[in-house]
Amino acid sequence: MRYLISDLERLSFQSMQHQLIIVDHNWIIRSCNTAWQHGLGQLLPNPSVTGPSRTACEPPHYLHLVEGWTFREEKAKNAKIVQELKRITAPFKDSYTYDISVRTINNEQRWFRLELTPLIQADPSLLSDLALIAHTDVTEQKQTERQLKKALSEVRTLRGLLPICAVCKQIKDEQDSWNSIESYLEKHTHAEFTHDICPDCIRRLYPKYSNILDKRS
Repeated sequence: MRYLISDLERLSFQSMQHQLIIVDHNWIIRSCNTAWQHGLGQLLPNPSVTGPSRTACEPPHYLHLVEGWTFREEKAKNAKIVQELKRITAPFKDSYTYDISVRTINNEQRWFRLELTPLIQADPSLLSDLALIAHTDVTEQKQTERQLKKALSEVRTLRGLLPICAVCKQIKDEQDSWNSIESYLEKHTHAEFTHDICPDCIRRLYPKYSNILDKRS
């Protein structure tokens, strides 16, 4: 089984900023680039703490890493992704994209978008038993999404018919209590009020200033 790997392709693989690994159909990591070594590769488990079943020279199992990388509150999400990846039968045929949560060596949460792509062999008629997985840090995007969701959850809007007094213009709330327009809107929205007097009220209440308003208009 031969793959077309030139020096240029090998150099491109190592110089990519995306963290790249190559896995086989058993999800064993067979190769990685420099970005991976300096990034997620630093999260590889210590053989002394992973039990006697794994030796120092044994290559890491990618799905085991994904399961062990995350915080407790995100384990269910990562576990679901792992189960979906396990259902991919060999050889690799299609591309897949998932977002995974990762706990760094500094105990910080970061998000990575993993994109799995089957490696094309020299003979196109043969299917691939190797796949390239690219990892892109999307932490800022995820944080922005969470901030937007939080902001949207805090937004309060008014819908439907509001009972308003035809004389004093007070509004009846859900508890059948009458409120001024200001207090009702402050309670149900994030609006705040400052007070002023419109020209019509100035003319009605302070007629001696009406000439000034007329000159301005």
